[in-house]
Amino acid sequence: MSDARPLPRILCVDDEPNVLEGLVRTLFDEFDIVTATSGAEGLELIRNEGPFAVIVSDMRMPAMDGATFLSHARAVAPDSTRVLLTGHADQASAIAAVNDGHIFQFLTKPCQHDLLSKALHAAVSEHRLVAERRELLDKTLKGSIQVMVDILSITAPSAFARAQSVRRYVVHLAAASKHKDRWQYELAAMLFPIGCITLPSDTLDKLFAGQAISEQEQKMFDAHPQVGARLLAKIPRFETVAQIVKYQGTSPLPASLPGSVQTGCRMLQLAIALNDRIVAGRSMHAALAELQAFPGTDPELLAHMRTYREQRTDDIVKAVRVLDLRPSMILDEDVCTPSGNVIVSKGHEVTPALIERLLSFKVGIGVREPVRVRIGVDHEALAHDRSAA
Repeated sequence: MSDARPLPRILCVDDEPNVLEGLVRTLFDEFDIVTATSGAEGLELIRNEGPFAVIVSDMRMPAMDGATFLSHARAVAPDSTRVLLTGHADQASAIAAVNDGHIFQFLTKPCQHDLLSKALHAAVSEHRLVAERRELLDKTLKGSIQVMVDILSITAPSAFARAQSVRRYVVHLAAASKHKDRWQYELAAMLFPIGCITLPSDTLDKLFAGQAISEQEQKMFDAHPQVGARLLAKIPRFETVAQIVKYQGTSPLPASLPGSVQTGCRMLQLAIALNDRIVAGRSMHAALAELQAFPGTDPELLAHMRTYREQRTDDIVKAVRVLDLRPSMILDEDVCTPSGNVIVSKGHEVTPALIERLLSFKVGIGVREPVRVRIGVDHEALAHDRSAA
């Protein structure tokens, strides 16, 4: 079996079939060439047969010229490197396209094989560099998110527990509404109370337990959306998430906000209001009926929320020791010290950071064991498979 790296895939678009045949004939041993005779066909190939490392297009084509096609291709496949082939008469348009940031390089026709091959290899290298940067950014973002979630779970566990319930509602709403970029809405729901890390934990505990707090404590809590938004705004690609967090308690929303932010805010606000009513003792049905009477409640989101199932009937409830806790389990009771002080409240989703925290308590002042948890059947099957391995 050969360990050779697959040839880089290149899409070539030209309205002249003989030109495409020549490209395939001269480049077949260096690249995996796919061809199209129009911009429309090229876009269809990108959607259905992509990704391509490089997309090459002739400038002068009927119906859709090369610069326009590559601009559309950029929207569909932003990581692909784009190369434009032009005649001498089209060079002004080609230079404009390059300057607009849509094109990596333009080549003048007719183009010698050595020059074309060198340019395409450079374009492939550029694509690999872009892909590596994106992978690094994604890993950095995931790491940043996990750090913030862990900090929230340790410094403000009551706010974290609230966010976990709210997140489940928002995930359901985003999926039922078939919105794009659902990750932004889920992240906003996970991190909407991140500003609470600046508040004393006893203030949050009193607030979420429905107890009275001082005027100063209320002012501090009211400021947490702005604090959280400032923290999140410093992270690349988190602009929308930061704005959703900032306006989580604002009604009516400013008309100047982008549509994606308004959508995220409406989902988050409904999820928070619903969660707080359920925590206060109302049933899902009663909470939704109460929210329906509120002016400004989105009726479509409310209808989607009615399809939410609070707890899967196939969940398994079992008692486990702290050492046997695993991520994704849901606490089915408060976790307490031997003296009865609550460490983590019921409904909290188990995370690696929470396990570390409980292990520290176990070594220090102790933890009442076993702990009752809910486990999804898929998670239980996975745990069984691991123990049998």
